[in-house]
Amino acid sequence: MTRKQLIIDSALHLFAEKGIEATSVQQITDHCGISKGAFYLSFKSKDELVFSIIEHFMNNIIREVDQAVSEGNTPSEKLHIYFVHTMKVLSHYAGFADILMKENVSAINKALIERIHYYVELSNKNLEKLLFEVFGEQIEGRQYDLVVIVNGMVQSYMQYIFDSCQTFDAMRFADSLVEKTTLLATKSKIALLQNTSQFYRRIENYSIDHIVEELMLLQQQTTNNLELDSLQLLIEELKSENPRNAIIIGLISNLEKNESFNWITLYLKKQYS
Repeated sequence: MTRKQLIIDSALHLFAEKGIEATSVQQITDHCGISKGAFYLSFKSKDELVFSIIEHFMNNIIREVDQAVSEGNTPSEKLHIYFVHTMKVLSHYAGFADILMKENVSAINKALIERIHYYVELSNKNLEKLLFEVFGEQIEGRQYDLVVIVNGMVQSYMQYIFDSCQTFDAMRFADSLVEKTTLLATKSKIALLQNTSQFYRRIENYSIDHIVEELMLLQQQTTNNLELDSLQLLIEELKSENPRNAIIIGLISNLEKNESFNWITLYLKKQYS
């Protein structure tokens, strides 16, 4: 186990026991059996540690569900797989999700809250795309309502499972939600949410200049020559008059092993795949 992973595992244990805000760097290093100096070689601050954990948590949920859904042969199969895998992934990360829900918001900095909102929007965008694949243009104008309702059903059932300590069969869980989603998609008529710019405020507002600025900041977070070269070439490609998707995706593959680049690689993959 790497020192970074040791710190993360110890922090998660202490966060669950004491809460994020009440846990100090000293307590984390004592639990790890390392010095504060060793901690700061891995993370600049406790905020950066929390940021890293949550990014890893959110990124994994989106990636794992995306990968599972892509394995479905038909749109209806994909929707079923979406619910099966969402339940499995959320169950796997239930402990940390519970920490986040109970934690005082003041313990999490504004930049982190903004990034969490970004991941939520990206997840919503993926679900919207899947719903269109399954139900077609008949949901036009009601897609945002459907996204909110589907998320609400998943969250409510998962909360019930966590609180009651009961277990649901994942396949039955998926069958039930596919049935309910189908009824809503085919029978409901009235839409409350219709403004895409409000529903996807963060995704829609990321300009090339903003992404380039983020990539330039990331250049300061690595000393790996392959990553540095890939970041520079990626910046140049994005700024070119006709960015080439294949080149961008190839360069992204050089960055995906570094968790510091999680959100930017996920975003660019969605934009240029």
